[in-house]
Amino acid sequence: MNLRLPIGVSDFQELRTDPDTYTFVDKSLFIRDIIDDGAKTILLIRPRRFGKTLNISMLKYFFSCTEQNTAELFDGLKICNAGDKYWAHQGQYPVIFITLKSAKSTGFDRAYRKIQGLVAACYREFRYLLAVDDLLDEDEKEFFRRITGKRAPQDEVEQSLLYLSEWLYKHHKKRPLILIDEYDAPIHAAYFSDDPDYYKNIIDFMREFFGSTLKDNKYHYKGVLTGILRVARESLFSDLNHLPVYSLLTEQYAEYFGFTEDEVTALFAKSALSVDLADVKRWYNGYYVRDIVLYNPWSILFCLANKGRLEAYWVNTSEDKLIREMLTRHDVDLHDNIAELIQGKEINAFINPFLNFNQLDSNSDTVLSLLYMAGYLNALNPQYDEMTDEINYTLRIPNKEVRSVYKHIIFGWLAGQRKTKWLIACLDDLKAGRMQPFEAALQEIAYNILSCHDAGGANPEQFYHGLLLGLILYLNGEYTILSNREAGMGRYDIALFPKSPNSNDSGIIFELKRTDSNDEAHLTQVAQEALRQIEDKEYDRMPEAGHTKGWLKLGVAFSGKALRMAYAMPAA
Repeated sequence: MNLRLPIGVSDFQELRTDPDTYTFVDKSLFIRDIIDDGAKTILLIRPRRFGKTLNISMLKYFFSCTEQNTAELFDGLKICNAGDKYWAHQGQYPVIFITLKSAKSTGFDRAYRKIQGLVAACYREFRYLLAVDDLLDEDEKEFFRRITGKRAPQDEVEQSLLYLSEWLYKHHKKRPLILIDEYDAPIHAAYFSDDPDYYKNIIDFMREFFGSTLKDNKYHYKGVLTGILRVARESLFSDLNHLPVYSLLTEQYAEYFGFTEDEVTALFAKSALSVDLADVKRWYNGYYVRDIVLYNPWSILFCLANKGRLEAYWVNTSEDKLIREMLTRHDVDLHDNIAELIQGKEINAFINPFLNFNQLDSNSDTVLSLLYMAGYLNALNPQYDEMTDEINYTLRIPNKEVRSVYKHIIFGWLAGQRKTKWLIACLDDLKAGRMQPFEAALQEIAYNILSCHDAGGANPEQFYHGLLLGLILYLNGEYTILSNREAGMGRYDIALFPKSPNSNDSGIIFELKRTDSNDEAHLTQVAQEALRQIEDKEYDRMPEAGHTKGWLKLGVAFSGKALRMAYAMPAA
């Protein structure tokens, strides 16, 4: 059976009214739970492409009293059988709906203009208010026109949804529902921008915008926000007391974002594809919310559309900066954690429920929390730590697809303008002991992708450690990769040894040293000192690598973008 799959369709009305009917996974009981939720405003946090926009669009069409013929969109869906208590809300409220997913730019001024345009478009949907007798006075009408004409000053834009709510309430005699999709998209762009004022300015604007709309607004019925990350309350929602936040850590609303096991089984049964569901599970399953197991819906739909072909469909180059920041700006322990995760191991860590981008430079728990909220990690087995008063989780990469995404992002960054196969050839040189071409390739990577800031900051050793670790992670299928471990009479930087006891490959040890001078002779001398350290401290005496037949030892010296290597080949 050929399924018509709603790939790229995020408007509920389009999905439900198309004459060639899309396949639809019924999440309409989400509406019931929103009605039952006693909170005035709620925040729903899920990874990208997990159905947030479609669900918010469904809320819009269910509650809206200004859209025509919306009741028929829900024919045959579960909400129709949930009871009169819930159906009584259908088509009863004005709805203010804004999605901020496109409100991203390289600087605050341009991002603000995009938000201003979105607010103007929202106002235009309710232009009929201008024609209602005795509803708006002349000053209010002029305010309305300034907003729609994008002439309003920033303080008026910040207050705009508050005033719109009041006017809608006065006209319809019903408090409006306020829906804000991807509330945090402009904040992500600001954090990763090179403009030092962008982040502060967007946070200041958003705090006023959300505060006036959702806290000081006695006219709205309910507010629902969605996003990818939960930005710390003290940064953004300081005025919203008792704001409930539902993330992958909370069971409520879990089944509405992502496909459950039963839903995936039913989709593949309808498709009649000869696909092993165990393989589908290894690729796209792995998101656990208490006892609920979820699949990535984007990936499942693409897998079905491509006749069951299993590959990474969740790749998005917009996330490159997240991984790059992680590899270049954090301590060695975090690099080691990522290396272990990519190799299929688990780590224990605290998940911080209050993310603050300003902590990313100094707090590795915050980075792991960010990766978890964004869908790059899964958290299992919560354990309360009485000493720290924190809940620690077992973290692991959810599935094969996400593991490939890590590799795609890291290798895409390292390869730069070259193809990934060039990096693979570089690693082949390393395995074969061809040190001159390997050193040349490593130097090219340094020249092409490093900035002076990357390698010249407060802890440049951490950056080079992350760079090398990222490069050799491609070898994790063949080698066990360890970092910053005790061996012999010291602690080596990076070590690789073959996983197979029958392998003829040698183990590899890296020792890194940073120096202030980029003089070639001096760099060579420091590289030789790093090599001597490997030998003097007997780093090759590591019990984990008992079957390794010999060791390739590499001392690497660097200063900014310049580097030199010294090496000792394994004994014959």
